[in-house]
Amino acid sequence: MLCKELLKEYLLDLKLRNYSKRTIETYEQQVTKFLEFYSKTFNEDAHVQKVKKLHYKMFIGSLLDRNLMETYINAILKGNKSFYSYAVEEGLIRESPLKDIKFLKEQKKVLVAFSDNEVLNMINVWNFSSFLNARNKVIIATLLDTGIRVSELINLKNEDIKSNYISVLGKGNKWRVVPLSNELEYLINKYIRIRDNHFKKLRTYYGRNRVLEDYLFLGKSGKGIKTVTNIELVIKDTAKKANVRPDVRASPHTFRHYYSLKNLQQGQDIFTISKILGHNNINTTKIYLGSITNEQVIEKAVATSPLSCLL
Repeated sequence: MLCKELLKEYLLDLKLRNYSKRTIETYEQQVTKFLEFYSKTFNEDAHVQKVKKLHYKMFIGSLLDRNLMETYINAILKGNKSFYSYAVEEGLIRESPLKDIKFLKEQKKVLVAFSDNEVLNMINVWNFSSFLNARNKVIIATLLDTGIRVSELINLKNEDIKSNYISVLGKGNKWRVVPLSNELEYLINKYIRIRDNHFKKLRTYYGRNRVLEDYLFLGKSGKGIKTVTNIELVIKDTAKKANVRPDVRASPHTFRHYYSLKNLQQGQDIFTISKILGHNNINTTKIYLGSITNEQVIEKAVATSPLSCLL
């Protein structure tokens, strides 16, 4: 059986098991990378029964030759391991070719967060002069002030915005509440007014009713933003205009990192931060602790000194 045929079945199985659209797309991309490598290397399509451990070792070697990060390669291997586990479950093969292939040892790197000035500059790149300007401004503000994932952001509905919190549908289709500051609530309400007026004028101009989708953040057509890539491009463009340092990764995840780090610096406990971020394991949240500098540790410790509190 051709791998590309089984891949369609596998993706449908993930959908039926209620995996998120983002996860399904990611797994498809990860398996496809190997299939493209196999086809290019051996000038034929990969068959489930013909793929061996050697082929995956060659694939990993090609990824390492491109100087790709270990974390990125491991993510690709994870998707392929899951794909071949499905092939075993379906009785197509007795053993996965990835069974004895271990994940690469990852180098622990200190995450570099945005500075406060960089964050302010990125917010100020956009204004409320137009619908798209207002949308981009509030997208940046929402990411930095809530720490939500970009996939969660594009799926926010109007009804999810409450008076002092946001209802967020996260990984595993689990709902959680995320605090909404007065400042962000003000920006969101202003954006909604501009958004609704914008599309009202368009309906009047074109002489027909344009039905808007019920998402908070919309594209030019009045439909929801379908892909994470669209938001990533906005962030990269914003970071470039705000002169963000080259060594800081301009991505949605860096806003999540900034949110976590800022809350830790402000005295919020890691358990609350972990719950807000939607982490199943607090160890995931602890990764952000590595970014706190010695100066910040000293400042925080002095402020919470047991002796100072007693005397």
